[in-house]
Amino acid sequence: METIRISVRGLVEFTLHGADIRPAGSMKDMQEGMLGHKARQGLLGEGWEAEVPLSLTIPVDDEAELLLTGRMDAFCDGDVPIIEEIKLWQHREPPLTPFEAHEMQAVCYGHMLCEERGIGHVIIRVVYVDRRGKVRGEFDTPLTAEECRARFLTVFEPWVRRNRLVRKHRRERDASLRHLQFPFENYRPGQREMAVQVYTAVKLGKRLFASMPTGTGKSVAALFPALKALGEGLTNQVYYLTARTTQRQGAIEALRRMRQQPLHLWTLTLDAKDKQCPAPTLCHPDFCPRAKGHFLRDHAAIEEMLSIDDWSPENIRAMADKHDLCPFEFSLSLAEIADLTICDYNYALDPAVHIQRIFDKTADVTLLIDEAHNLLSRVRDMLSGAVDGGRIRKLRTAVGKTAGRKHALYKAMTGVLKAIDDLPIPEDESTEGELTKLPTSFDNACMELADAFMEAQNERFPWDEEGEHLRDVITPLLGFIRARKRDTTDYAWLWQGRKSKTITAFALDVASYFEEVTTMLRGVVCFSATMHPLEDMKLLLGGQEDDACFAMPSPFPRENLLIHQLDVNTRYRFRDAACEDIAAAIRAVVEAKPGKYIAFFPSFAYLRQVSEMLDMSHQAQRSGMSDDERRAFLAPYTPDGEPVLSLCVLGGIFAEGIDLPGDALDGVVIVGVGLPQVNLFQETLRAYYERTFGDGFLYAYMLPGMQKVAQAVGRVIRTETDRGVALLLDDRYRQAAYRRLCPEHWGIIRGDCEAELRRFWLEV
Repeated sequence: METIRISVRGLVEFTLHGADIRPAGSMKDMQEGMLGHKARQGLLGEGWEAEVPLSLTIPVDDEAELLLTGRMDAFCDGDVPIIEEIKLWQHREPPLTPFEAHEMQAVCYGHMLCEERGIGHVIIRVVYVDRRGKVRGEFDTPLTAEECRARFLTVFEPWVRRNRLVRKHRRERDASLRHLQFPFENYRPGQREMAVQVYTAVKLGKRLFASMPTGTGKSVAALFPALKALGEGLTNQVYYLTARTTQRQGAIEALRRMRQQPLHLWTLTLDAKDKQCPAPTLCHPDFCPRAKGHFLRDHAAIEEMLSIDDWSPENIRAMADKHDLCPFEFSLSLAEIADLTICDYNYALDPAVHIQRIFDKTADVTLLIDEAHNLLSRVRDMLSGAVDGGRIRKLRTAVGKTAGRKHALYKAMTGVLKAIDDLPIPEDESTEGELTKLPTSFDNACMELADAFMEAQNERFPWDEEGEHLRDVITPLLGFIRARKRDTTDYAWLWQGRKSKTITAFALDVASYFEEVTTMLRGVVCFSATMHPLEDMKLLLGGQEDDACFAMPSPFPRENLLIHQLDVNTRYRFRDAACEDIAAAIRAVVEAKPGKYIAFFPSFAYLRQVSEMLDMSHQAQRSGMSDDERRAFLAPYTPDGEPVLSLCVLGGIFAEGIDLPGDALDGVVIVGVGLPQVNLFQETLRAYYERTFGDGFLYAYMLPGMQKVAQAVGRVIRTETDRGVALLLDDRYRQAAYRRLCPEHWGIIRGDCEAELRRFWLEV
């Protein structure tokens, strides 16, 4: 007999979660709601109890039972017991009737009490209070046990209907997964060993840190065993996380191959909100017609979606259009029951936008984290936040013109700008630095501004023109407030600018957070071609002693990849002098065998500088390219295409996550060793790692830099028959410290570059 656990609130909200999509309540509302609860409970008289637990086991059918749990806000026993549900009320006029969902929560407790004690009558009370516990509205309803049961069934039966559909699907899913075969005729070398490690991590609920060379089939080696574990009941859901949309393709292709066998798997591919929104505007029923009444229409759409397995962005948008739904909110509802979800890191790991209905309610989830070398920088960004005085000042001007200087939002922005000016920043000529602490008054001003923004979303501001500016201010501001609530020893408080200052909460300790959010999950697999050195990456990501590491050697013939190094000084102050040598080296590679090449640079500025003196046809990557522009940029890279040379940036969208097998790419040129730019943030990180691990330069600069290099070189060899070249332009590749960070299968040679290139291509 399967036991399904759900809270009273969860059961009620399944059916009664309002009609419209509305912005979340402000932080002040949440704090005052808790204060109101506690104040009301403190004023209860003799015979009353607070936070009284109740549970009830209810048969669903012959195969399952529901364990319903919750806590009554207040309870008074007696001949006719009284159950009280406490809610915050902040409006000027008192409520005329209780909200249906609030009353239903009390009804559920009434039913549970009647069933548990075998009593015939209860009084349910919904009481609305202010933050001090003063009653603003009180509604008593006497009910018999039969009346409680009848009303309870109105929320129980819709839940049972959905639950039966889901359990039926899962029986069919598990049967298909039991018979699922590896979707290739044979495992590549190392794939079977990787699959065993992944399965074990899921079974034991541990973390696995794995390094597999590019082109070795990492996606299918991780996904296949995780799905087999899903079919055996070792986990409830699998999330395949990627750092970029372009990196999904490996998982999607692996799944496509598995679907050539009988496979019943609800697979959700979750697009970013801004990509799904049909008419970008504020998520509010006054602004978006799809937000109005969304939850009155979504049940029918979800049940219709259950008849297909592929919940792709295209299928989600089509169903959302049919039922006039917000596609993003619709996809989040599907995420609750999806077997496999392919999405960005954010939806599982970001404290601001993770799917709360999944990751705050269950630990029975497996994470497969692709290109996991990106985790450090991405999670650091998730944990950081900023108060941007310049953007706030510009937005304040727009608000002043629209609503006047007396509006609460204008005043709140003024308060933050004053709080920034009052910070103890040196009066010298410096334009950036670190603050040892921030006063409470600064935190209070930021909280007031965040709440003012939340309140303003309920007003009809003409945000259309300023919508992007609004997001650019609110998102980092909320990140800053969250950072201030965490352990402040994990952060550095940085300031930049003199006239218009930005105050940043810069996260230093990623390891503790990553360990915290993943330790209770049903297996977490961090895998990449550039997780080298594995023990260092495990350390930086908070791995514990009983978490496993797995490194797979390259299965490809070493002689198929020519890696040649030239002594070019690409250090920042020598870059101008090196441009001519770099251009000559690129010409030599291309002229040795006309074909398809990519040259990778440490920055857009350096890329443009070399581009100007490169007297041969080429295309150059631009910052902020659209999806269509990216596809057009890569279009020439086909096995039968004409020769092409592209200039791109290391660590960018064309340096990892793209697959150019066979003759689609003949070689790459790497300019420099990929070190991050020296700035306030990297130097702060360097100092932190120096204090923590004793080698700040290694962890802040060398490791992320060489990971970018390895990713770019990894574009060349994607199959057992691929041949190609990689030219490393920097004298630092001679140093032992940098060689240690190169993949073990690299055989770097030096000498006459042109002669080696000619020899290599003559051997084809």
